[in-house]
Amino acid sequence: MRYRLSPNGNFSKHLIRLVRSINDDIALSLIRACRDPESGIHEARKGCKEIRALLRLLKPNMGRSEFSARQAFYRDVSAKLSGNRDAMVRQKTWEHLVSGTTALQDKTADTVARFLSSQAELSPLNEKGREYFLDLALEVESESPVLGNWNRPESSSELLPNIKKIYQKARNAEKQAEESGDTEQFHSFRKRTKDLYYCLRVLKPVLGKRVKPIVSDLKAVTETQGVANDHAVLLHYLGEHRQSLALDDTEWDQVNDLIRQKLQTLQSASHKKAKKILSESPAAFIKRLQN
Repeated sequence: MRYRLSPNGNFSKHLIRLVRSINDDIALSLIRACRDPESGIHEARKGCKEIRALLRLLKPNMGRSEFSARQAFYRDVSAKLSGNRDAMVRQKTWEHLVSGTTALQDKTADTVARFLSSQAELSPLNEKGREYFLDLALEVESESPVLGNWNRPESSSELLPNIKKIYQKARNAEKQAEESGDTEQFHSFRKRTKDLYYCLRVLKPVLGKRVKPIVSDLKAVTETQGVANDHAVLLHYLGEHRQSLALDDTEWDQVNDLIRQKLQTLQSASHKKAKKILSESPAAFIKRLQN
């Protein structure tokens, strides 16, 4: 069971137990992937994102080399799992998109669906088997003992200056993404919003009820951003493999326009939801957390 911070007792010890708990959850998810790859891989990658966000929160309390090494470790674990998960997401995103529209001819929709299905079967993870996930789980588990060698904060208030920085980065990323309309900028906006969400979520038990609605709103933003990102990944992937799809220009334009329209709708919804949280200054945001 996931460890939760407690408002009572030694804050630094609770915090290290939390980090180790997330690390253990990643290892357990990798073991689960032996029998249920889709669920296990998804949970393991979520855990990697969460612990990397928490490491950013604790960055001032770690040495630069220590922070870089831990970030690289969890980034590499997540990357090793990306092929299988991304292939499944592309399939499901296309299926859901087609089910909600009559804009595509059945022939075109089926052509894309067959292609995505065939590509999913080519995932290198399909050939690795349970030993691959077990070895990776052991590698993650072995990381746990080194997580406590930091200058640990004694209270949640010591973390607020870095929460302020994380909030500012999310705020800047949202503005840049909206102004540019660029997919990569939107992806950065998504990552920085996730950082803020994960950090406030783990601190919710010690910061109190005032944080609960903020965490709830951030969750809604990140979920919409996630769906938008799925469509962006799908569009990019199909564009890279357009020749293999064997669609004529008219069919490709239909596919491209359908995905792009949905993507733009989701991006607009993400910005609208995010502005509800990111509209105030970093100083005002931190003050709200303290009151």
